[in-house]
Amino acid sequence: MHRVPDERLITPFMLRRFVREAELEGGQGHHYALMQRDNGEFIDHNPGSPELAPDQMIFGRDLLTLLNRELHFGGAWVIVFTHPVPGNSVLLLHADYHRMCIIWVDADGDPQFTVEWQHGEGEEFDFADVMLSGRESWGQRCEGAWQTWKKLMVDVIDHGEGQTFKRAQGQQPTAH
Repeated sequence: MHRVPDERLITPFMLRRFVREAELEGGQGHHYALMQRDNGEFIDHNPGSPELAPDQMIFGRDLLTLLNRELHFGGAWVIVFTHPVPGNSVLLLHADYHRMCIIWVDADGDPQFTVEWQHGEGEEFDFADVMLSGRESWGQRCEGAWQTWKKLMVDVIDHGEGQTFKRAQGQQPTAH
């Protein structure tokens, strides 16, 4: 399981990030986030937003467990679903979310990049297609995105001392 302490993963900065993701492309800020503590326990965050559809909940938790157990790369993954539409359930107790963002968070708690799915775009037109492609396929996409990020951030840019800061921990950039 990942080893990012809760106080670095579950921060006001991260909660604001969820809202920002949910406001993209005309979204109203409604979101349902799935996080996992370093002991594997799930945390859901959906202030004022509809409940997540059961199929999205199951897939999201399965994917999050896979990513945080096998592909954490010293950080942790979180998933936020955005852009809800009313579900097809007779009881209407949940919504189908039309966007899924898988965010990798480094060991300091800073979100670094996002892998996403949007309803109606790409090979996975709807969430049934996402589930059919499988969590292993999404794990491979996330691993590929991490490899690309690492190559760009570590191998190409090669930040020097004092050029980075821990935004999620409240650190401010140094003035040059």
